[in-house]
Amino acid sequence: MERDMFSLRFSSERCRTAVPRLFICDVDRTLLTHSHVLLPTVSAAARSLHSVKLPLILASARSPVGLERVHADVGASDMVCCFNGAWIGAFSSRTALKEARLDRETALEAMTSVHDLGGSPIWFDLETCFVLESDEAVARRRTDVTGDRLQLISTPNGAPKAPFKLLGTFPEETIETSVSLLSSRFSGALTVAQSGPNLVELVAKGVQKDVAAAFIASEFGLGANDVAAAGDSDNDLGLLCWAGLAITVSNAKPHVQEVADIVAPSCDVGGMALAFEWVVASTSRARPV
Repeated sequence: MERDMFSLRFSSERCRTAVPRLFICDVDRTLLTHSHVLLPTVSAAARSLHSVKLPLILASARSPVGLERVHADVGASDMVCCFNGAWIGAFSSRTALKEARLDRETALEAMTSVHDLGGSPIWFDLETCFVLESDEAVARRRTDVTGDRLQLISTPNGAPKAPFKLLGTFPEETIETSVSLLSSRFSGALTVAQSGPNLVELVAKGVQKDVAAAFIASEFGLGANDVAAAGDSDNDLGLLCWAGLAITVSNAKPHVQEVADIVAPSCDVGGMALAFEWVVASTSRARPV
């Protein structure tokens, strides 16, 4: 294989001067492979951040339940960012520091719109997700990966309260059109972002990973320049633009790679292991512990 598959690509002078004090990291297709596997090399390298006293915060579109299979294996901090920032809190106790639910009526309308566009919507509460009986097969393919608890409902009104997010699954050939139509239809009411090849996230307006990251950094008494961030998709773009050091993987979309200071090899070969190791080495040189 070519060397580029096993090396980091640096595209910014910020790499020479950045000394992060906090690392905020996406999960799917960044830490995990496309088949949702956490490679041992990535797990070990993530845990090595402890050697330079660098906290690792998971920032994901997943629920807290969906992070359970990853959180301990990477030695992440107890504070987590879920649903792209709609819920920030303590992973162990599920105590919220900040949360933002969708308006229920808007969520019901959006659920219908996802269906009308040929998608399958899932309604996420903190510990349980709800799906129409007709969409069970599609939903279970997702929850089998994340471990989320699934409850079937016969009509959208069967879902309780207001959700933290809606997740729409679409055929890959219609995903871009669906994102565009949903963004236009719910402009001013929802934040709509693609998070995977066939996934669309719908959260309350103003809920974004960069906003969540700024809040998390402030909890540590830090600013953007103190933060390294990693992600691969459209819902990570704001986070990468905000952070003092932006890292992505080579499987990310080209426009995501363009804003990154460091591009690691693909998630499928454990590219983030190299990124973590470089950050540890660079931090050790800059501020020995």
